[in-house]
Amino acid sequence: MTKHPSRIKSSALACALSAIALIAFGGIAHPGPTHERASCETQAKNSFQDLTQEYVSVLLNVNVRFEIISNDYQAAFSNKVNSCLLLVHKRASINRQISDTSYLIDAASRTMYALYVETNGNVASCLLIPTVKETKPCKNRREFEDFVGNYLK
Repeated sequence: MTKHPSRIKSSALACALSAIALIAFGGIAHPGPTHERASCETQAKNSFQDLTQEYVSVLLNVNVRFEIISNDYQAAFSNKVNSCLLLVHKRASINRQISDTSYLIDAASRTMYALYVETNGNVASCLLIPTVKETKPCKNRREFEDFVGNYLK
């Protein structure tokens, strides 16, 4: 039986999105989180490097063709949650589909506060997560950025 090309692409994209969720939600929390502003940049840099390695490892394990086009982050100490937050922006080609992903997480515990994924210009996933019980979808990047901005003030 031959798989239809669009199903293969959809399956690969689903694997990639699962990888992002697995890494961000199920990643290894690092012991001894610090809440000091001075250590935030170091903590964020270490978490970002770990997340990048985990992302690549998951995609290699699911045997998906991918290329990371850009991958960067912003770190800030958030008074709102009294913790160091990491805002990650990643652009990748996954089986020739362009995926733009942004997410806001706690640099130490990996608690996720927001996720935005766009594939080939279309919103694939947008979640705002002030708490697990209060998780709600968002409609566009602007709504995501407004929410994130409230944490990074």
